[in-house]
Amino acid sequence: MLGIDPITVTSLMILAGNAVSCPQAPTTKINIIPHTEKVKYDYKQSLKKIQEYSTDTVDPYSFHGTTITQGFMKGEIGLDHKVTLGQVTNSKRGYSCLWYKDITVNITIDPTIVIAKELYNDRCMRKAIIDHELKHVRVDRRVVNKYANLIGEKLMSDLKTRGFSAGPVRIDSIAEISKKMQRVVNQIIELEYQKLSIDRQENQRAVDSLEEYESVDDKCPAFEKKKKQIYSELLR
Repeated sequence: MLGIDPITVTSLMILAGNAVSCPQAPTTKINIIPHTEKVKYDYKQSLKKIQEYSTDTVDPYSFHGTTITQGFMKGEIGLDHKVTLGQVTNSKRGYSCLWYKDITVNITIDPTIVIAKELYNDRCMRKAIIDHELKHVRVDRRVVNKYANLIGEKLMSDLKTRGFSAGPVRIDSIAEISKKMQRVVNQIIELEYQKLSIDRQENQRAVDSLEEYESVDDKCPAFEKKKKQIYSELLR
């Protein structure tokens, strides 16, 4: 299990006898910013070429069937964050106070829909495949919106438990305490990102059901006449 480093460590120095204390820290600003790039399209690769890509899709067909990838959505959910700490130092007393000034988390989707060029050239199949792949894009957007809220709530609750500030601490301990405060945020976010990844994978696989796959082809009955010729090389 991924642990969380406690902020409070032995280097904290409470000088009760000299009435040394830290001022009340300002409220920490937690900013969670989800962002979706415009969907891009790649329709220059051949049907044979895109079979070389590895996807997370679980094959809905039987073990005796042959699955041909007609198109897919690629693009990971990116996550990065920045932590800014506030600090007040009393050089005469030899102590400092630290607090989380602001925490900003960016969650980004950058989707590209890849369609085999042979299918892109068929107007009906192009639309059917794009409609299917846009369902994957919508799943990512739902997951990102869900975890934008969850990450914000988790940061707030976990930091409230551990404290949004540290101090008074000895001046020579500032670097150590700062790293620990940064690491706590890193660990909280990394754990939530792991949950996001699992949730995303489960929801994306749910889109690729047997019924969904069959419905794509069913939308274009006229394409069946071309299918045998286009797929002949792959089915050898």
